[in-house]
Amino acid sequence: MYAYKHATASPRDEKFASPSEELRLAVTFRRPGGHDGPTKFMPPLSLSTVGEFKPDPMAVDEALYHLSRLGFRPTRRGNFTASVRCSRALFEQTFSTQLSAVQLDRKVDYAFPSLYYPAAGAPWSMPPDLGRLIDDAYIQWPHIYMGRKTKVRSTGSAKVAAKARGSARRADTMAGAAAARLPSLKPPTLNYFHLSVPDGVAGQLNADKVHKAGITGKGVRVVMVDTGFAHSHPYFAGKGYTTSVDLAPHASNDATDLNGHGTGESANMLAVAPGIIFIGIKVDNDGDPRGGASMLEGFQQALLHDPQIISLSMGFDLRNTDGTQMSELPNNMAALEAEIQAAIARGIIVVFSAGNGHFSFPGMMPNVISAGGVFVDQTGGMQASDYASAFQSKIYPGRAVPDFSGLVGMLPNASYIELPVPPGSETDREQAAPDDGPGDGTAPDDGWGVFSGTSAAAPQLAGVCALLLEKNPKLSPADAKAILRRTARSVTKGAANPTSSDDNVGEPASTSDTGATGAGLIDAFAAFRQL
Repeated sequence: MYAYKHATASPRDEKFASPSEELRLAVTFRRPGGHDGPTKFMPPLSLSTVGEFKPDPMAVDEALYHLSRLGFRPTRRGNFTASVRCSRALFEQTFSTQLSAVQLDRKVDYAFPSLYYPAAGAPWSMPPDLGRLIDDAYIQWPHIYMGRKTKVRSTGSAKVAAKARGSARRADTMAGAAAARLPSLKPPTLNYFHLSVPDGVAGQLNADKVHKAGITGKGVRVVMVDTGFAHSHPYFAGKGYTTSVDLAPHASNDATDLNGHGTGESANMLAVAPGIIFIGIKVDNDGDPRGGASMLEGFQQALLHDPQIISLSMGFDLRNTDGTQMSELPNNMAALEAEIQAAIARGIIVVFSAGNGHFSFPGMMPNVISAGGVFVDQTGGMQASDYASAFQSKIYPGRAVPDFSGLVGMLPNASYIELPVPPGSETDREQAAPDDGPGDGTAPDDGWGVFSGTSAAAPQLAGVCALLLEKNPKLSPADAKAILRRTARSVTKGAANPTSSDDNVGEPASTSDTGATGAGLIDAFAAFRQL
């Protein structure tokens, strides 16, 4: 996950500091026969029950037609839900409510820093004509990109949970006007221990041994949802990868990545599974970050590509105002929960970051693969990353997070894997000069950054799943998880990020499958030999 502290607010940040008048909504529908939908169902949805909530397609047609006649604008239709947009005024008029401006913590990397939302106790009512057609409509909060840590004992995030051309052109394409120079094909030399891509990551996960056996993930469709994917960077262009980029609703410019997070973290996946068909779903809007796609819109867009694996390094921090973990899933997350469960029930492997001190959702959902963190030092010694989350979910009883782990650095900044990013992108600048410690030794416009977080672990794990699927295309999500769990390398030293606990004490590593690293560090070759 990529929840990091910004160095300083940029002019672009200041320009879009106020909430947008356009709202992003998640619409859920009634069950067949007019029965209540998922927001009225108190227990968490399971793979066994999610099918009961699949709405009648004709009823969805009627509901979306009715919403359109009212002025709402559908942007994407999922299997169980729909994403729509509307103006603040239309929402207030339709639901007889009043919205208030909510300012989010500017030092946490939300997709945007503010929004309109009903204040506690604000009036709200469902129009009868609309109420017979839909279950509910909730404003979608901005997601957090999860590659850096949450704030220590942060309480602000609790509110979120509640409710080939010329070279000059190529540089500009990667990070827009922010690009100051061409990125180098080779990363800069650094004077401290770190991992490289592809060799360092593939080697530590034993994926290189799978490659030598002729398995690279060839032909497996993997979709990654993130900020953007500037694969015109010389690093990617020289590797012969098969990649493409699609825009989620209201995202813009499929060639750029002003943030840099998606570009960098995608290198982790391609290091592990270089033969995959990589499909990137960009959710960021270069012109106005407030207009970018919601996580639900991004996931719905991913489903259009008939994926075998979906990887997301983003989420929400489900934390109460006192810093403790929430015990009930907020209703504004119900639509996303339903779509994810339905996708897994269809046989799609879904991988999420476990968080970096977050009580991360959807990373805590029982049937996703939840990616934690292990740090491997220059001698090969392993310890739990104290940057990555580990916790027992209060929302999903019996769910221990994470399942197992990828490669993640240590506090304070998890500077561990040297990754290609668009030159001058936010990640390039902020890794070079963070506000909470020394920089990573790269320049702010050289197109390289040293970072990780469980944002790196998720695509690593997705890449290993692709290797397994090439060998056995019929592998189910449960089978993949079971194989990776039983072949993971046990990690018994260290502890997880203390902010992913109610008592501010990090979950210790252990020989069990429920400690700081879950079952431990994944071993691609050991898993491969099980098939």
